[in-house]
Parts: sequence; C-alpha cells; structure tokens
Amino acid sequence: MSKNRFYNKNKNKNKPISQQDALQMAINAGSNAKKEDLLRSIEDLHLDENLQGYLKAGRINILADLACRNYQQMYKIQNIGRKQCNIIAGALSKYGVKFAKDAQQPTEQRNNQDRRQNNNKDGNRGSVASDDANSKKNKNKNENANLNQYLSKLYSGMTMSQILMGRRERPAVERIERPPLTESSLVKFCRKGKWGYKDWKGNVIVPPQYEEAFGFSEERACVEMDGKLGYIDRNNNLVVDFKYDCANSFSEGLASVTIGDKSGYIDIDGNQIVDFIYDIATPFSGGKAIVRLDDRWGVLNRETLSVFWR
Repeated sequence: MSKNRFYNKNKNKNKPISQQDALQMAINAGSNAKKEDLLRSIEDLHLDENLQGYLKAGRINILADLACRNYQQMYKIQNIGRKQCNIIAGALSKYGVKFAKDAQQPTEQRNNQDRRQNNNKDGNRGSVASDDANSKKNKNKNENANLNQYLSKLYSGMTMSQILMGRRERPAVERIERPPLTESSLVKFCRKGKWGYKDWKGNVIVPPQYEEAFGFSEERACVEMDGKLGYIDRNNNLVVDFKYDCANSFSEGLASVTIGDKSGYIDIDGNQIVDFIYDIATPFSGGKAIVRLDDRWGVLNRETLSVFWR
C-alpha cells in the first residue's frame, strides 16, 4: 500500500509529486515502458478535452502518473470511471504504457471470470440455477414495490365499493405537500454512506449507522442493516428485529412487510397480525389495503382484517 501512495500524510500532503518520483513509482509498479515515454505529457495521448481536464484536476500530468496507478486508484479521481479508464488505457498502449499490473482488469470483471472458472471446474449447475433464482427474486421484489406504490396512488380517495365494483374515472392523485418541521421532527441524513437522523435544529439524534433509513411514521422508522429491514423508535432502540426483505412505513397501526416472496402485516411492536400469505400487500389508507393472492386481487379491511375478493 505504501508503495502506491501518492502523497505523504504531513503538512505538504497537497503538494504534487515530482516527475522523477512518479517515474520511480511507475517502475516500482512494474512498468516496462521506456523512460522517455513515461515522461511524456498526457497531452500526447490526444484525449478528449474534458477527460484531459479531469486528469489534470487529479494532478495527472505525465504518463508515469498513470502507469503507477491501478483502476481502483483511478476511480478516486472525480469523473473518472471504468469507461474513461478503458479510453485512457487504449491511448497509453500507443507508447507501450499500461496501468499498474495488479488492477489492469476491473475487480468486477475478475470476479466474473473467477466465477465462470469455478463453474466450469466443478460442473456445478446448481450455482447457475441459484444465481437465476436470486435474480428472479430481486426482480419480483422490485416489481412488487413498484406495484404497491402504483396501487396506493391508483385507489387513493376511492371507497371500498368503488374499488370492488370498478369505476371508469379514477380521481387524479394530488401532490401531498410535506409538512413543515416542528420541534418533534426527525429528519434522516447521510454521512459517509451511512444514514442517521437529526432534529429540526440539526442536532444529531441517531448517529449515521444504517445502510438505508426511511422517515418516521407513528413513532417508528424503517431502517436497513446487513441487507435486512427492521424498525427503531425515536431513541434509536430496535423495536422490531432486522429480518424483513421488504418493509413499508406504519400506517393505521400496521405495516406491510415481506419475508421471501410472501407479505403480511405487523403492529408497532413487531407482532404478526396478518399471516404472510399474500404476494402483494399495500399500506393501509382510509381503513383499507390492496392485497393479491395468486391471481386474485382483494381489499383488506383494517377493522375486521377480512378480505373482499374481486
């Protein structure tokens, strides 16, 4: 790691490295290119004007600055991604210069090749089937989430009889304005990829520690940890364990949650109120929720928890 470090952690850490230091670092990184080629200006690559500007902003001035870096280190330069790295690599090849050997190939591409080699070596068709099943599961989860949102807007403002009997002209969905912040409001925020909550004055109430966080509703907020969803209270106490694959905010005392491919409802303490039997279950609104079981759609009544099937 120290061999590929470009700036010293001292008072002069913002000072760019010299050409001779960059040349030595490129040689240490395994570059076999000629010295005169490594000392060429990046303008000799004849790159796009914007791309050349990105490199100069990242203090890339000569080809040696590129030869001592790998793909992952290039990604740290603003506006530089895999596509830009591939373009730069093609231009470098004219002078026999390459990126550092340990990462000429993006990590994702190497992982895919390793996975294919393992599949061919072991003849493990079950692994391919497992990948297909996981892909299908994620696709269904996204479709269910989108459909839940669509149905909630579609049937907003309609009575139960209108939903069951059908109505040609459904009301337009009005835009709901966000209520102003009050002293009791908690607002989510993100810091270094983790989510937490602040009060209306900006004081941190819940430190950023969650992979994802949603707004508080009925004194509960849905948060994600290690790929699973649970619920916390305003004091950051975990009141419902992280065990759900999909979850909605609480509405009328219940929240629709999903485990695997089946959905049900829990109360604010995490008690199961409605069994996990539905393929789709939307949040309650006006005392009703839309559910689907197999190919049948129905309306779940909040008071009786019975379903009127259409």
